[in-house]
Amino acid sequence: MRRISILALILFTCFVLAAWPQAQPQTQTDPRLAEIAHKAVNISAAVKPGEVVVIYGGVQKLPLMEALAIEAAKAGALVEPLFVTTDRLQRAFLADVPEEYLGQPNPTLETWFKTIDVWISTADREDAKAVLEGIPETKLSKAARSAEAVRTALNNSKMRGLYIGVPNKKAAEYNRVDWSTYQNMQWDAINADYQEMTKKGNQLAKMLEDATSIRISSPAGTDITMASGHRKAFVDAGILGERAKESGAFLGRQASLPGGTVVIAPIESSANGKVVAPKDTCRPYEYLTGATYVFKDGQMVSFNAKGNPECFEQDFAAYTGDKDRIASVQIGLNPASKVMEDGSEYRPGEAAGMVYIGLGNNQLLGGSNKTEFGWSAPVVKATVEVDGKTVVKDGRLAF
Repeated sequence: MRRISILALILFTCFVLAAWPQAQPQTQTDPRLAEIAHKAVNISAAVKPGEVVVIYGGVQKLPLMEALAIEAAKAGALVEPLFVTTDRLQRAFLADVPEEYLGQPNPTLETWFKTIDVWISTADREDAKAVLEGIPETKLSKAARSAEAVRTALNNSKMRGLYIGVPNKKAAEYNRVDWSTYQNMQWDAINADYQEMTKKGNQLAKMLEDATSIRISSPAGTDITMASGHRKAFVDAGILGERAKESGAFLGRQASLPGGTVVIAPIESSANGKVVAPKDTCRPYEYLTGATYVFKDGQMVSFNAKGNPECFEQDFAAYTGDKDRIASVQIGLNPASKVMEDGSEYRPGEAAGMVYIGLGNNQLLGGSNKTEFGWSAPVVKATVEVDGKTVVKDGRLAF
């Protein structure tokens, strides 16, 4: 699965429409948007008077963005003009702009990021297929050429980030989940008990950080070991709290709603074994089946898949650098988010006990891999052992 993070969203700020939107027709909006905006601004991001707040998203999410701006202003923040983009604009920049102009570095980026206290974003795409279909990976890789500068600017900034993933009908369609089930689960996950998740997440993070050996296995055939090297594990339980004061790796200052993950960058040379993902997605609307990734001393030495292997191979071939190195291990914490694979393609990373193993870039986690490639393979019904102690058993938290 291609990884999509706040970094990917920020990269598009080079292209967004930085202006207050023109007056829109008044329509009835979901009352839950005002509720989540209040929670996001006052609890998750803990916006303070005088802080500079940027709000970014797709035009379809304008009601939520307006609610966020109002809440931030009520909290005493200095709210920048809304940064709004559209599917059509993103498509045009990828499809129509000559390749030599893609991924140009922004020399003002690091200075600008240092002026921002809080970056709140929501989905910038309503329909990923409308934006990405037919765009070759070689062009996407060139559009990502400025990502190194973005990562450096993020890690050097004071900025804390919050991403809000409200339900999206197209996402439900591509995950092959009916809309009612999908949106109810998404809202339940957004409103889960984040204090309890924080407690469990901190426990798990300490175990991972202290570990000599981490082993991940599954009934499908995954069996891989690695070492954390006492690196920091990052807990995203939807509330930044004391993490907002951290410096260094940006992931220590980033959270999501729905949230509920612990992620760590293992020592890049330590992974040995294989990861087997019977079902996965390349892009949100394109599926990969029967994938097996084999690692030796942290390097992926072979890949094969039973169905649509080229969707990974073409993506992988378009990038250079440490694209074949182990990058991350992520474990979900959110009890309200569920994996659905019986006729569906829904494997949310925050679902309690869900495991993803990543390769490629991990600099935002404090790792050393330098590449613009990022991929995470899902391990469903995983068992995770930390120095012999089982912390996940058959896809369920066990501690």
